[in-house]
Amino acid sequence: MNGTISQGANFILVVLGIFSILGLGTFLYLIKEMQKAKSNLKRATGVSSQREEEDFDLEVANIEMALDWFPSFASIAMLLGLLGTVLGIYTSFSEMQAAGKATMDVLAGGIKDALLTTIVGLLVAIPFQIYSQILESLFFKLKESHIRSKKS
Repeated sequence: MNGTISQGANFILVVLGIFSILGLGTFLYLIKEMQKAKSNLKRATGVSSQREEEDFDLEVANIEMALDWFPSFASIAMLLGLLGTVLGIYTSFSEMQAAGKATMDVLAGGIKDALLTTIVGLLVAIPFQIYSQILESLFFKLKESHIRSKKS
């Protein structure tokens, strides 16, 4: 393989890169939306109107819908890394078969691709898992603030 990355591994790495950027963007967007919802909640003093309640419920529903996807994003990133692993090992065996013998030179490229895509898949999945936990915690606090504001 001469130190290059296979097409399959390149594709997986590009998808994981895009996935990572979109995940970070979504994470930052949701934090902003939760801060906006919390500030709207603080502005609503005393007894809130039916309209304010409906607006808040709609904001919360939109946030919750996006939050539900974060654990899935982490799983998808891990599965993409695993797919890269399988493609890398497959490449190694294909090259070994084509060469008619198993040497380190023949096997190294595919194994390198397998390890690289696995590492990148995990490097994308782990932050998604962390983002998910942070957002769940902030969301719980937002809902708790809403309940407390209704009681006072």
